[in-house]
Amino acid sequence: MFDQSNSTRIVHLFPKSKIEEWLNHGREITFKKGSLITNNTRPTQEIYLIKKGDARLFHIHEDGKECILELLAAGDFIDLIGIFTEKKSGAFSKALTEVKVIAVPKEEVRKEIQKNPLLAMALLGYLSEKLRETIEILEQVAYGRVEERLVFLLRKIADPSKKENLWYPIPVSITHQDLAGMVASSRETVTLLINKLTLFGVIRQHKGKIWIRFDKNE
Repeated sequence: MFDQSNSTRIVHLFPKSKIEEWLNHGREITFKKGSLITNNTRPTQEIYLIKKGDARLFHIHEDGKECILELLAAGDFIDLIGIFTEKKSGAFSKALTEVKVIAVPKEEVRKEIQKNPLLAMALLGYLSEKLRETIEILEQVAYGRVEERLVFLLRKIADPSKKENLWYPIPVSITHQDLAGMVASSRETVTLLINKLTLFGVIRQHKGKIWIRFDKNE
C-alpha cells in the first residue's frame, strides 16, 4: 500500500477515511508489466486508483506512434478527467511495472467531490496546473530542439524524494523508448543525447538510474 502520510499524489486531496475505504474494500486488479490497463474503446463506469506500481498514460497517433501524456504511480487516478465527462479521452494506459489498482465507481468519486467544496477547489487547482504543464510541453515540442525537450522532460519527471545533493534520479522503469515518446523523437536519438548529456555532466548514470543535476528553484 502506498504511504498515505508522505505523498503529493492526487488521491491525497481526498479525505483519508475515504482513501482507506477504497483501498480496503474496493475491487483490486493486478496487471503484469507491459499489460494494457485501460484503452479508449472500452467504456467503463469505474476509474482506477493505483495502489502499487508505475504506469504511463498515452495517446496513439494514426501512424502508430505513441505520445506519452503522463507517468503515473501509487496514489494516482488513471485518466482522472474521465470522472468529469462522458466523452472518451482517447488515452490508453500501460503498466511499466507490475501494477495493482483499485476499481472505484466514478459516481462515488463525483459524489465525494460534490459534497466537499474544498476538495472541488483543490481538484480545480490540480487540473489547472496540469493544463499549464501541458502548454509547456506543447511549447517545447513546437519550438524546442530535441535536446532541450529531453532536459526539460528529465527535470519534470525526476524524483525529488531521492535527491542526492543537487542530483535527482529518473524512475528506473522509464526506458529510452518511453523518453522518446514523450519528446516526439526516436529511441536512437534519445540514446545519443543521453550519452552527450552524460559526457557534458548534465546527467549521470549511477546506481542503475539516470540522474539529472539542477536546482528545483530554477
